[in-house]
Amino acid sequence: MITIKNDNNIEMKNIIHTNLRKNNREKCEWLKNNTSADINVSDIKNCNFLVYDNDKLIGGAIGFIQYNWYFLDLLYIDEEYRGQDIGTNLIKQIEAFAKKENLTGVRMETWDFQSRGFYEKNGYAVYAEIKNCPPGTIDYFLKKEI
Repeated sequence: MITIKNDNNIEMKNIIHTNLRKNNREKCEWLKNNTSADINVSDIKNCNFLVYDNDKLIGGAIGFIQYNWYFLDLLYIDEEYRGQDIGTNLIKQIEAFAKKENLTGVRMETWDFQSRGFYEKNGYAVYAEIKNCPPGTIDYFLKKEI
């Protein structure tokens, strides 16, 4: 008899993760050649860019590299510093880094009340959206190939 359980057991999660990883590596040549079969070895490289005014942290970009892409997880500039091209310069630095590292591109997501226009102005294109995530909001997924 097949049953489905809601189970947060870490050991069982690791078994599923290992099995999926093995399956993916068998079917994707890039994964096979560029990732480890060992679940304990991380293929994610954190890569953050912080912005300071003298010694004061005023913003930054938090991201990581995975699957030969830079995933921009968070980008924030203190409100008093906005409109001074700091965000644009930050994006350009991320793109220069991605190019130097021979990454495929940069991708991120943003909500409709955040920065879609900013990213589009910098050459990013929406490739997907989810409505009502959170309710009443649109979550946009953007990318730019390098």
